[in-house]
Amino acid sequence: MAVKDTNLLRLLLAYSASHRARLLKHSEPANRIALWVQDVFGTLSRALDDPTGQISNVNLAIAIMLASLEIISPNTFDVPVPWQNHLNVARRMILARGGAQSVHRKDKVSYFLSRWFAYLDVLGSLSGSKNDQPLFGGDYWVADDSDDENDFQIDCLLGFTSRCVSILAKIAELARQCDNERIDLNGNVREDWNPSDQTIEAAGKLKYDLQEARMHRYKGCPHRPRRNATEDGWDLLEMVATNEAFHWAGLIHLNRRVLGKTSLDVEVQIAVREIEGALYKVRKGGTAEACLLFPMFTAGCDAQRQDQRDRIMDRLKSVEGSGMTQVGQFSSYTFSILMLVFACFQYSRIQNLLHTLYNAYTFFRYTKQEH
Repeated sequence: MAVKDTNLLRLLLAYSASHRARLLKHSEPANRIALWVQDVFGTLSRALDDPTGQISNVNLAIAIMLASLEIISPNTFDVPVPWQNHLNVARRMILARGGAQSVHRKDKVSYFLSRWFAYLDVLGSLSGSKNDQPLFGGDYWVADDSDDENDFQIDCLLGFTSRCVSILAKIAELARQCDNERIDLNGNVREDWNPSDQTIEAAGKLKYDLQEARMHRYKGCPHRPRRNATEDGWDLLEMVATNEAFHWAGLIHLNRRVLGKTSLDVEVQIAVREIEGALYKVRKGGTAEACLLFPMFTAGCDAQRQDQRDRIMDRLKSVEGSGMTQVGQFSSYTFSILMLVFACFQYSRIQNLLHTLYNAYTFFRYTKQEH
């Protein structure tokens, strides 16, 4: 597609230049990037404003790529635009194209773009505010009853199965509903809040779905090239470990945000240990490690033991080597505090912020003394 479209090709070059600079720890070529993308935003605006025009795969790819670039390297462009804005543009485009009903697995281009969008949409919804929710509630493409086993094929782009995407989207939607119930307009948590019977039933169904999907026999990704037996074995082990880590992360969000359980809950701590255990099956500094950011961060927020936090922190810092700018912007102490603050906002929001900041300050002083 990029070879046939100038704007997409220029954006791809900008993406590549930004990533290369981060890998080499150089300054980004800001002027060159600005020159490459000067016409991109106008193109997207005209595509959305034209009521008679059809949204092309190229325009959708541009919107998704802009969101991805902003996530990986914030403020690459002179005009700061949050990645959520770019993703919302992609949402509008997909809806204008007919929504999930317009995407079929046999259409390789639109299916690829939908998988890319689904990854950003679902994880953004799980990590976002109480007003964020996934676009399609679990269905990002037309289901093909004759090819159900593809739902359990671990996707090398996502790091988990299509079935997991659907379940995580439903968890995100349910979590948003619960956040609206237990958090008032001022951001305070209602201490007397309890999930309704209907919510508990829905959460139980999703727990069952997570377990069933995690225990199901997986299919390897067809895009993975065959090499030697050792490398193939490592690749398969990493794919399975990454896929399982996302299932365990979904369980943590269910228990903490939907059912209102504490970090000390047995099921929460089992999930934390399983995600920590998955790290031993993923090579440090490898491509699979970068896919584990969401499970690692989720587990880190609820890890109770210092050795667990240290191990997760070590792997989070390792991801910096893959060019994730936002990881490298924090020292280990600052990032530890950020994790605690993130946990507060994600699960308890404003009410417990001061208490969490005090705990973070105490942890900072203790860690500094140890080093």
